[in-house]
Amino acid sequence: MSEAVPQGDQPERKPTSVPPRSGKAGKRPAPARPAQRQKASQLRQARARRNRIWAGASVGLIIVVVAILIVVATTGSSSGGGTPRQPAPAAAVQHITSVPLDTLVAATHQVSNLSGAGVLTGAPLTSTTGGAAKPEILYIGAEFCPICAAQRWPLVVALSQFGTFTNLQKTHSAVRDGNIQTLSFYGSTYNSPYFVFTPVENTTNQPSGNFYKILENPTAEQNNLWSTIEAQFGQQQSYPFINIGGKYALITSQYPSTILSGKSWDSIASSIGDNTNTVGASINASAAVLVKYICSMTNQQPANVCQAVSSVTLPAAAVQPQASKAGG
Repeated sequence: MSEAVPQGDQPERKPTSVPPRSGKAGKRPAPARPAQRQKASQLRQARARRNRIWAGASVGLIIVVVAILIVVATTGSSSGGGTPRQPAPAAAVQHITSVPLDTLVAATHQVSNLSGAGVLTGAPLTSTTGGAAKPEILYIGAEFCPICAAQRWPLVVALSQFGTFTNLQKTHSAVRDGNIQTLSFYGSTYNSPYFVFTPVENTTNQPSGNFYKILENPTAEQNNLWSTIEAQFGQQQSYPFINIGGKYALITSQYPSTILSGKSWDSIASSIGDNTNTVGASINASAAVLVKYICSMTNQQPANVCQAVSSVTLPAAAVQPQASKAGG
């Protein structure tokens, strides 16, 4: 029960203000009807839904673009994107191709597990250039191949004792085949007064279906020699194949390619000529053995080079000819 305010104590009442009779500024908006309020609410909700949809779509598009960029960045070198090779740095090439012979020979006393080449007994391999026949070294490899990647390093070091390279390239075996950093002979030239070096890089390091993109095909004669000689060792055509003047055939790398796993191109190149580390010693020793193989093809010329490796012991062949196995 409320208590009434005494009449004498009632507060003074002020007059009610009257709105102006004219002028729009003073008009009060008419209260919104229920139907209008509902329609405005629906419009606001529709606008909010559209904004959410557009925001979600934008975020989704950004995620897709980022995912594509990541895939391209991580697989580009093995899926056909980009260039599979680039010119090798001149300073590094100069270092690789000028290792002293005594350094190469010294490495053979530290590395004792090299794989050797098989001895060939057929006709000499020669190439006629300028009207004169010279001994020939035939190399057939592939840029995707990790074993080829390992073998190119000592091959370049050894060949540089007899002649000069130009336009050597840097590359790597396929990402799904070890990603071993190496050199490529594709597009290079080699000049020597003693023999002809013929390199064939059969494929790139970029996949194409179940194999790799073709780069250079051997001639019919090279292909026949490749298959015939490897068959003598109980092998099918495989990479690498190195025929040294018809006297030796090397059908594998001289040292394990896994030694180079995870190494950068620069670190491998700088290790060459250094016998204090496994990478350098393995490449140096392999090069010394190759020099001795080549000297047997050039009639021990040049004399200073061939005399320097005369004490090098040739390792046992990785694979013996089948005829030798049957006779032994």
